[in-house]
Amino acid sequence: MKKYLAALLVFLFVLSPASVFAADSFTLSLSAKEVLRGEDIVLSGTASEGISNIVIKMVRPDQTVLYMDVLFPSAGSYSARVTLPAAEDAAPYGVYTVIAGSGTVKQTGTFSVVGKLGAEPTPTVAPTAAPTATATAKPTASPSAAPTATPAPAPSYEPAATDTPSSTPAPAGIPVDAGQAGGSTIQPEPGPNGQLWLGSETMSEAIRQNAGLVTVELPASAAQAGTALELPGVSLEELWNQKQDLRITSGNLTMLYPAGSITASTGQESRIRITLNTALTGEASTMVAESLRLSSGYTATGVVLSAVLEDVAGGKTTEIHKMNKPVQVSLRLAPERISSIAADLAGAYYVDGQRIEYAGGSIVDGTLNFKASHFSYYTVLQYKKVFADLTGHWAENPVQSLAAKHIATGVDEQHYEPARSITRAEFVSLIMRSMEWADKATASAAANPFSDVAAGKYYTQQVAAAAQMEIISGYGGKFRPADPITREEAVTALVRAAEHFSLAGTVQAKPDFADSRVISSWALPAVQEAWTLGLIQGDGSRFRPQDPVTRAEVAVMINRLLQDGTL
Repeated sequence: MKKYLAALLVFLFVLSPASVFAADSFTLSLSAKEVLRGEDIVLSGTASEGISNIVIKMVRPDQTVLYMDVLFPSAGSYSARVTLPAAEDAAPYGVYTVIAGSGTVKQTGTFSVVGKLGAEPTPTVAPTAAPTATATAKPTASPSAAPTATPAPAPSYEPAATDTPSSTPAPAGIPVDAGQAGGSTIQPEPGPNGQLWLGSETMSEAIRQNAGLVTVELPASAAQAGTALELPGVSLEELWNQKQDLRITSGNLTMLYPAGSITASTGQESRIRITLNTALTGEASTMVAESLRLSSGYTATGVVLSAVLEDVAGGKTTEIHKMNKPVQVSLRLAPERISSIAADLAGAYYVDGQRIEYAGGSIVDGTLNFKASHFSYYTVLQYKKVFADLTGHWAENPVQSLAAKHIATGVDEQHYEPARSITRAEFVSLIMRSMEWADKATASAAANPFSDVAAGKYYTQQVAAAAQMEIISGYGGKFRPADPITREEAVTALVRAAEHFSLAGTVQAKPDFADSRVISSWALPAVQEAWTLGLIQGDGSRFRPQDPVTRAEVAVMINRLLQDGTL
């Protein structure tokens, strides 16, 4: 499994001529040499016993990816039926390359998308680069007998970790007037190879509006079909120099790239290619399923986003994975998706076929919002953590909501210990993780003001940040991290954190606690404010200010803060 996933990430497909004689081998056959838009093409072949999986990639004439999937041979053979898009921009005429790889073994084949079968196709991109192997479809004795691919040896090539060698040189420069600018909004125009593009003068016209950002509006179908957007590298540099952001929209999807978030080439012919895809393809389903294979408690929702950024310059295409600044993603979900997803358990996750990585995010009014620092695959997962000692407990739902946000964790895999008290350090760590999840925490590195908070502890930076934001103040220069936190201390910190949210007060009167006289004078205003904001509830008879706070009580209070502050 690790073998194919590592190969997928660097695109595994380059081999020496001797590789075709490896002990582990397979063949690739295509069912036709010519295909009409909207029709199917079958990819099939045989595989030796040592081949556990085969990565299939289908590339359009302009070198954008039309289809990718992982196939698992059974009884020595494999096959996949691919339906070509019917739309012209998604399936332009020309020669398509199918590349199959497993480990160091590669097979390639080609077919053409044509307007009429039997006519000589006119490629939309001339194949002038290094030769690739071509599979020739042979006549078959029966419909079940697939033609056999006879690949020629591919040239040896050692790519950089993030480079994908291009089989064609970079196309000619984008026309400077491509696209239409209306104020700071641009509508790109179709390019010759099915992509959308916009020119440098069009971008400059939008930048001159000084709106703080330039919006590129793609057709709603672009994100569903994986249609690429291309813009000159010099235009991106000009945009960043003016400290303006780039917003790309396509139907229900919006992505906001802050100024300086992408570093790319700026040569005369260089360009940035951005390909977005929200369709649940076979590749996406496989990627999510493999990523979840070893993770329990997670449920797939069918919501996915693939975002591929490429720097095209000097005849080479280099994929850009890491963003200099996080990209803000907003995806409005379809009504049927919204009704099937529990918003308090859902979040965005990066998946790469081996693991999942929590990216945060929330679903508000049917729209998923999260920040992405790298690409390419994200999906929405529901995470319902079940603790044996919380089943039927009054704090079960709040704890599960915080666990789904990766704020609260158990004392072990099966237990939460809801009645156990927590320390001041543990409480502040929970508060700050909640603030960070809601994007309310300070981003600057804070100095540690407490003499009893040692460097390198799990809570050191969070305590320092909380002190900088005046959520905590300590006692005479000490924080007392190992002391149990009292109810009045916890509520005071919670109310100070609530100042960073927009919480609406309730109409209920101030509480008349029977033990209000023993509430410390410095804590009494915060206790009354917490009651007004709905952060603490009850019959108001007793507050018990010096009692330790339990793990269950903390979860309920913080969950109320997040729900009121973010929905």
